[in-house]
Amino acid sequence: MTENNKRLTILSDAERFALYGLPDFDDGQRQQYLSFSECELGLVMSRQSLHAQVHCALQIGYFKAKYAFFSFFWEETEEDCAFILTRYFHGQAFAPQPVTEYEHYVQRTAILGLFDYRPWSAEFLLLLAERAAQVVHRDVTPGFIVAELVAFLHEQKIVRPGHTTLQTLISDTLTTERNRLSDLLDNLLDEPAKEALQQLLVHDDTLLGLAALKQDAKDFGYRQMVSERKKRTLLEPLYQTAKAMLPILSISRQNLNYYASLANFYTIYDLRRLRPKQTYLYLLCFAWQRYRQLTDNLMDAMDYHMKQLEDETKIRAKKRFFLLQSTRRQESPGVGRLLLMYVDDNLADTTPFGSIRESAFTIMPKDELRLTGQRLCGAPVNKLELRWQIVEELAERARHHLRSLYVTLNFSSTVPDNPWLVALGWMKGVFSKQQRLAQRPLSECPAATIPKRLRPYLLEFDVKGNASGVRADRYEFWVYRQIRKRCKSGEVYLDDSVQHRSLSDELVSLEEKAAALGQLDIPWLRQPIETQINALTEELHRLWLAFDKDLRQGKLKNLEYDSQTKTLVWRRPKVGDDEAKQDAFYGKLSFRDIADVLRFVNEQCHFLSALTPLQPRYAKQVADTDSLMAVIMAQAMNHGNLTMAQTSDIPYHVLDATYLQYLRLASLQAANDVISNATADLAIFPHYSFGLEALYGSVDGQKFGVERPTVKARFSRKYFGRGKGVVAYTLLCNHVPLQGWLIGAHELEGHHVFDLWYHNTSDIVPTVITGDMHSINKANFAILHCFGLRFEPRLTRLHEQIQQIYCAGDPARYEKFLIQPTGQIDLQAVINEKSNIDQIVATLGLKEMSQGTLIRKLCTYTQPNPTRYALFEFDKLIRSTYTLRYARDPQLQRNIHRSQNRIESYHQMRSAIAQVGGKKELTGRTDIEVEISNQCARLVANAIIYYNSAILSRLLAKYGANPSHRVLSLIKKISPVAWRHIHMGGHYTFRGEGKAVDLDALVADLLLE
Repeated sequence: MTENNKRLTILSDAERFALYGLPDFDDGQRQQYLSFSECELGLVMSRQSLHAQVHCALQIGYFKAKYAFFSFFWEETEEDCAFILTRYFHGQAFAPQPVTEYEHYVQRTAILGLFDYRPWSAEFLLLLAERAAQVVHRDVTPGFIVAELVAFLHEQKIVRPGHTTLQTLISDTLTTERNRLSDLLDNLLDEPAKEALQQLLVHDDTLLGLAALKQDAKDFGYRQMVSERKKRTLLEPLYQTAKAMLPILSISRQNLNYYASLANFYTIYDLRRLRPKQTYLYLLCFAWQRYRQLTDNLMDAMDYHMKQLEDETKIRAKKRFFLLQSTRRQESPGVGRLLLMYVDDNLADTTPFGSIRESAFTIMPKDELRLTGQRLCGAPVNKLELRWQIVEELAERARHHLRSLYVTLNFSSTVPDNPWLVALGWMKGVFSKQQRLAQRPLSECPAATIPKRLRPYLLEFDVKGNASGVRADRYEFWVYRQIRKRCKSGEVYLDDSVQHRSLSDELVSLEEKAAALGQLDIPWLRQPIETQINALTEELHRLWLAFDKDLRQGKLKNLEYDSQTKTLVWRRPKVGDDEAKQDAFYGKLSFRDIADVLRFVNEQCHFLSALTPLQPRYAKQVADTDSLMAVIMAQAMNHGNLTMAQTSDIPYHVLDATYLQYLRLASLQAANDVISNATADLAIFPHYSFGLEALYGSVDGQKFGVERPTVKARFSRKYFGRGKGVVAYTLLCNHVPLQGWLIGAHELEGHHVFDLWYHNTSDIVPTVITGDMHSINKANFAILHCFGLRFEPRLTRLHEQIQQIYCAGDPARYEKFLIQPTGQIDLQAVINEKSNIDQIVATLGLKEMSQGTLIRKLCTYTQPNPTRYALFEFDKLIRSTYTLRYARDPQLQRNIHRSQNRIESYHQMRSAIAQVGGKKELTGRTDIEVEISNQCARLVANAIIYYNSAILSRLLAKYGANPSHRVLSLIKKISPVAWRHIHMGGHYTFRGEGKAVDLDALVADLLLE
C-alpha cells in the first residue's frame, strides 16, 4: 500500500517487496537457494533442535536470495519447509515451534560469518551517506539512488538497512542537494532573471506554448518553423542565463533532463505551489533543454528542405536532359533531309529560293525550323547547366524555407575563418539591409567559395568577359548546400544544440570524471591496451588457421569452396518451425479478455504500482486500477481515450485525467521493468536460453504509422503509403521486451544498438546482442566489446562479408590460404589512440549525451580524425574475429537465427495489438505522446508474455521438480509470444472483479504431446 506519512516514497510496492518481502520461491528457485554446500549444511546441523535447524536452513536460503534476514511465521513457509524436510530431514517428525530471539540472532551472526558479511549498524550510516551524496550528483531519482546504494552495500558485503533507514537517508540526501542548489541559485540569480522566470508562470499559455509535450512542431512546414523560431527567440535570454549558471551548479546531464521534464509535466498551478528556488531550477533546466531542442528542430528542418531541393533539382535536370536528347533525336531526320536538299541533283541551281523554302517547310514547319536552328547554333546544354537552371526556378521556394533558417542559426567551425561561414555572414549582412546579393560588388564575396569550374555558372560577366557579380539565386543555394555538406562531415557544427554539437565538445574529461568512472565496470578501462590487443590478435590468427584448415578438409558442411572462381557458397542452417505445435497448444486454452489478463498480471507482480502520479513532493494518491488498465489499453490499441470511453465502462473525463496524471515515459518504463523482472523469476524463463554460457538479446525495428504528423515521423511510401511513420526499436531477451523507444524512419538503426542495451533498466542483462544487417556500422563491434558485450548480428550475403575480414599480422602469412584477408589492421593506431578512445568509452558510460548521437557522429563524419580511424581499425579486429567464428560454427548461426526469429514474433504481436483499433498506428499528437503510446503497447505485450509464461511455468511444475528431457524439449518450443487465446476487441468491462485466472485449472487437462 502507498504510505500516508510524510516520508518520501522511494520504492513502488513491487520494488519494496523485491527488496524487503519474504522470498516466494518456485520449484527452480528452491533447487537453487535451498540446496546447501557442505559448510552451509554444517551450520544447519549445528543447531540443537529440528525446528531450529529448519529455521536456520530457511534463513540461509533467503539470505542467498536477497542478502537480508526475515522474521516469518511457519505458515508462510510451508512449501519451503516441505522441500527442506524432504531433502535433508527425510522421515523425521517436524513440529513447528517459534525459535527464541536469542536463537534467531545467533543464527544471523553465524550466517553472516559464513558469507563474510557484516550486519548493518549505525557506524555505516556515514559511509552510506557519502555514497548517496556522490550518486545524487548523477541522478536524483529515488529509485536510482536506492539501486546504487544496494549495489554498493552488496559490494562492501554489508547487510542493507531497513526501509525506513533508507527512506530517511535518501530524503536527507535529496534535501541537502536541494538546499545546495537553492543557495547557489540565490547567489547567482539577479532580479531581472527571477522576473523573467516568473513571467513564464503568469499565463498558462506562456509555458505550455513552449513545452514539448503541448506545442511541439508537427512538421517542417514554413508556419511551424516560424513558430519554432519565435519560441527560440523568447527563450534566448533565459537560455543564456542557464548556460552561464548550470556549470556552476554542477548538475549532471541526467539530472538536468529530469528537472526539465518536471517543468514540462507539472501544471502552472503546481509550479506556483513549489518553493520559488525549486521552480527557478526546473524552469532554468527547461529553458536550457528546450532552447537546444528548438535549435535541433530548425537544423533538422534546414537539412530536410535542403535535401528536398537537391533531390528535386537532380530529378528535374535529369528529366529535362532526357527530353532535350529525345527532341534532338526527333529533329535529326528532318535536319538531315534539309541538308540533303543542298546536294540534290534534281534541284536546278536556277530554282527560286522561295520554292526551296516552301519545300523545306513541308519537311519541317517554319516555327519548328526556327527553334531547331536556334538550338543548333547555340552551345549544347550540359547536365550541370540544366541543374543550375532548375536551381533558379526553385529559388523562390529556397528563399521561403531556407533563408530564415540559415539566418537564425549560429554556426561554428573546426576550421579557423571558415570561408563558408564568412560567406554566410556576408549574406546575412546583405539580407539585413534588404538588399540582394547581385547588388553588391564581387569583391565582397569570399573568393574561396567559388571554385574555378563553377565560375561560369555562379558569376555574371560583362560584355568584355570579366566577372561583374554573383548570380544571386545560384550562389545563395550553393552556400547553403556547402554548409549542409560540412555539417554532415563535422567541419561545421552548432554550439547550442543537442544533436549537432562538435564531436570534441561531446567527449568528457577523464580527469574530471575519474571518480564517476571508478564506479562503472567498463572492461576496456580496466586492462592495459597491449594485453587486450595481444589476446585478440592471437585469437584472430588462430581462427584464420582453423578456418583455412577446415575449409580445405571439407569439414565446413555449410560452406563450399569453388576453386575456379575462388569464392564461397554458403548454405544456411535450417531452423525448426514449431508454429503448428504452438498453435495447437494455445488452441486448447480457454479464451480470456485482455482486461482479465492485465488484472491477473497486476495481482502477481503489482506493475501498476510503478505508475506513480506526477504531483508536488510528498503528495500521495492511490491509483484507480481499472482506470489505469483502460487508459493503457486505449493508447496501446490505437483507440484513444474517446473511443475507449465509448466502448468501455470508464467515462472519458476519468480516462483523460488518468492519462495526464499517471502516463509518463519514466513510470511506463518502470512498469515494464516490473513485469520483465517478474517474468525472469518464472520457472520457464531460463529454459528459453540457448546455453548456460550466454544470454541472447536481439534488436530490431518495426515500422508504425502515426495518427497525426510529428517532427520525428517521416514519409516512406513502402511502409506508410502516403502517410508518415516512425520505427519502434526494441531489445528482446528470452521473448521478453526489455527496452524500446521510437526513432525516425530516416535514422539508421545501427546507431542505437548500444544505446538500447545500455539503457536497459531491468534485472535481465543480455551478454550477447544479435541483430540484422541494419544493426551493423563501423563502430558497434568495437563499442560493445569495450563494455564486455558480444555483438553477433545475423550475416547475409557471404561474399560481401568475406571482404570485411582482415588480419592482424603480415598478410604474407596468409598468401596460400584459400580465402585471404582483405588487408592488415593498423594495431599501432589503436594503441596510440588509447587515451582518446577511453574518452569515447567514458562519454558513453557516463551517459553525458545521447549515445546514438555520438555513434552517429563517429560513423558519418568524414573529417580526418586519428581517433575515429583507430576506433574503426579496432572494430575491424573484433568484426573479423566474429565473422570467422560465424562462418565456422553452424550452431552459432542457428542460435542467432532463432534469436532474431523471436523478435519477429514479438513484432507480429505488437502489430496485432496496434490493429485492434484499426490501422497499424501509434496514437498521439506530439512525439512524446506517440512514445507513450508505444510504451503502453510494449506494456500490454509484456503482460501477455508474462501471462503465457506463467501458464507454461505452472505446466512445467505439473511434471515435477525434475521433468524428463522430452518434456523440457517440448515445452521450450512453445513461445510465450502468442495471443490467439486472448480477446483484445469488443466492449471492455473494467469495473468489478472480472473473471479470475486459475492457473491450476488452466493446465489441469493440458498435456505435452
